[in-house]
Amino acid sequence: MKKYRFSLPPLDTLIFFEAAYRVGSFTASAVELNVSQAAVSKRIRQLEEWMGESLFVRDGKRLFPTPMGDKLFQTAGMTLEFLQQGLGALREEAQRPLSIGANTAVGMFWLTPHLRDFGLSPYACPTRLITSDNPQDLFNNGNDLTVTYGDGVLPDRTTTLLFEEELTPVAAPDVAKQFSDDLWSIQDIPPSDRPTLLNYGRASPDWVDWRVWFQRLSFSGFDKWPVETLSTYSQTIGEAIKGRGIALGSVWLLRAELEAGILERISSDVLLSGRGYYVSHNNRAILSEGARQLVDYLIAAAGQGLRGHATSV
Repeated sequence: MKKYRFSLPPLDTLIFFEAAYRVGSFTASAVELNVSQAAVSKRIRQLEEWMGESLFVRDGKRLFPTPMGDKLFQTAGMTLEFLQQGLGALREEAQRPLSIGANTAVGMFWLTPHLRDFGLSPYACPTRLITSDNPQDLFNNGNDLTVTYGDGVLPDRTTTLLFEEELTPVAAPDVAKQFSDDLWSIQDIPPSDRPTLLNYGRASPDWVDWRVWFQRLSFSGFDKWPVETLSTYSQTIGEAIKGRGIALGSVWLLRAELEAGILERISSDVLLSGRGYYVSHNNRAILSEGARQLVDYLIAAAGQGLRGHATSV
């Protein structure tokens, strides 16, 4: 078996030497290193035997470095400082919070409460959530995991479907009660009674807004509805909760709001967009135990939501 670094002394002798040189005393360095004075003396003697030359001159309790001791301190000091900085940076990276990038809507409405529940579970680990609708912010800044919207095809990434996108009109209870419980389609609402459609800017061509929703369901008359266009999808949901119109609700994202009665479905109109929300990670990355636990937790949480929905239908 090959022996690497055979030309180096035992590295702990350098730590003992550096401390003794710096404080000028075997006794004081022993206190700093939390060892006995005899242990320090033994390590220094071992290093001197390896070097073949004395490193200190002892004068009673006083300790003076030899010229060779002065030279070795310069080398050992820089080496230990470099090693400490390098290992410190690696340790900080290893102990950093698990970073999850997510599209804004899924991060706000679905992922945040599940991260809270994960944090209370036996599998908990520190996490950090970054939300953005810019793919570069999510895939290029070192996030361990991402939860994003799309078709699941992401180059160089392993993806797992959490839930498919199901889009339906939703509104606050005060708005929903204006219509009968058996309202089949929003197209059946008379023009004079139509509330505002809360729309949003499409950050990507595959996003479905109200206009695309109408087109995909072969509904006509979109231009005859009052429409307010907001900056983000999340804003439309917020405005809908305040009773200011109808939002295009992604059923699985808003499951908690729908179950709590904060929002209600106001018709049977549903569009299955063919897309969904996926958890993914870089193919070249080695997932930590915490990351693997979180992926399993999110998959289970999504599956539980789907089973609960199927049971309630």
